[in-house]
Amino acid sequence: MEARFSYEKRLHQFPLGGIIRQTESIRSMAFFGRRQVRLPNFMIVGAAKAGTTAIASYLAQHPQVYMSPIKEPKFISSQFLKFPLRGPGDDFVEGFTVKSFGEYRGLFRRAYRERAVGEASVENLYYYRRAIPVIKKVLGDVKIIIVLRNPIDRAFSAYKMMVRDGREALTFEQALREEPERMRSNWEYLWFYRDVGLYYRQVKAYLQAFSNVQVLLFEDFRRDAPGFMQSVYKFLGVDESFAPRIDLRFNASGRFRNTFYRFLFRATAFKGMLYKFLSLNGVPDSVILGVIEGIRDGELEPIFMEPEARDMLHKAYRDDIEKLQKLLERDLTHWQE
Repeated sequence: MEARFSYEKRLHQFPLGGIIRQTESIRSMAFFGRRQVRLPNFMIVGAAKAGTTAIASYLAQHPQVYMSPIKEPKFISSQFLKFPLRGPGDDFVEGFTVKSFGEYRGLFRRAYRERAVGEASVENLYYYRRAIPVIKKVLGDVKIIIVLRNPIDRAFSAYKMMVRDGREALTFEQALREEPERMRSNWEYLWFYRDVGLYYRQVKAYLQAFSNVQVLLFEDFRRDAPGFMQSVYKFLGVDESFAPRIDLRFNASGRFRNTFYRFLFRATAFKGMLYKFLSLNGVPDSVILGVIEGIRDGELEPIFMEPEARDMLHKAYRDDIEKLQKLLERDLTHWQE
C-alpha cells in the first residue's frame, strides 16, 4: 500500500516536458483532427533484448490488436531523459524518438475497433522510477507486459547488437568495466549491459503500481512461441485462437565479416529519422526489418562470451535473481547454471 501511494504521489512531480501541467490525465485530450484517438491500453515495458521485437510483431498480426507503427516510440522516457544522449550512435536512437504528445497521439490515429492498442518502449522497465508516474499520468492504469531473459545472456545480446550497429568498439569485458562511466556520461541505457539486468526492483515496482501485470520468460517464448503468444492474447482479452506467423527471425546480432557492411549498417541520426518517417507514413515495422534483415543477417558472424565474463556476471546477478524468484514465485535457478 505504501509503495502504491508513493507512485501516485509522484504523478504531480512530472510536467511531461511542458506538454501538460494539470493533474488530470491527458487521455481526454487525445484527439486527431475531429476524431478522438485511442491511446494505448497496454504496454510492453521490457526487457530489452528479450524477444520483444518478435512479440510486438506477432501482436501486430492479430486483427484485434493495434501496435504503434514505431515499435519503441520512447515517448514516456523522452519526458524525463536529458538530451542529447552522449554515446556513440545515440543520435540514431534520438532520431526516431517521439518527444511530443501530438506526435505520440498520431501513432495511434489508425487504431479503430481493435480491442487492444499498444506499444513496446522497452526502456520503461529499466527507468521504472521515472517512467511509472508518467505512464500513469498519460495512459492511466494500463495493462503491463514484462518479458525477462537470463540477465547474463541479455547483457551479451545487447553488447552484440551494439557491435553489429557499429557503436561498440570495446571487448565485452572492457565495456563492463567502462559501464559506470558511461552511466555518468549520459549514454543511452542500452550501453548499461550489466545494470539493465537487475530486474528485481524494476519488476516489483510495476507489480505494485499497476493492477494488471503479466511477467513472462524469454525462455518460454523460445521453447513454445505459439503457446506463449496465446497467453499474451488471453491477457489482453483478444481471440486466443489466432495463430500468428512465427517463422520470422528478428534482430540478429554479431560482427560483420567485411568493412562494407559495417559501413552500410552503421547506426546514424539520418537512419533513425528515416525509420521514423517511414513508420509514421504507414510502412510497417515488419516490412522495414524484413528488408534490412534480408540483407544484413547473412553477413554476420557470431561473437562469443569469455568464461571469465560469464563468471563475473553470475556473481553480480546472484542476489537479484534469488529475490526475483521469491517475488514471482517461479524457479529461476537455470539462470545461475
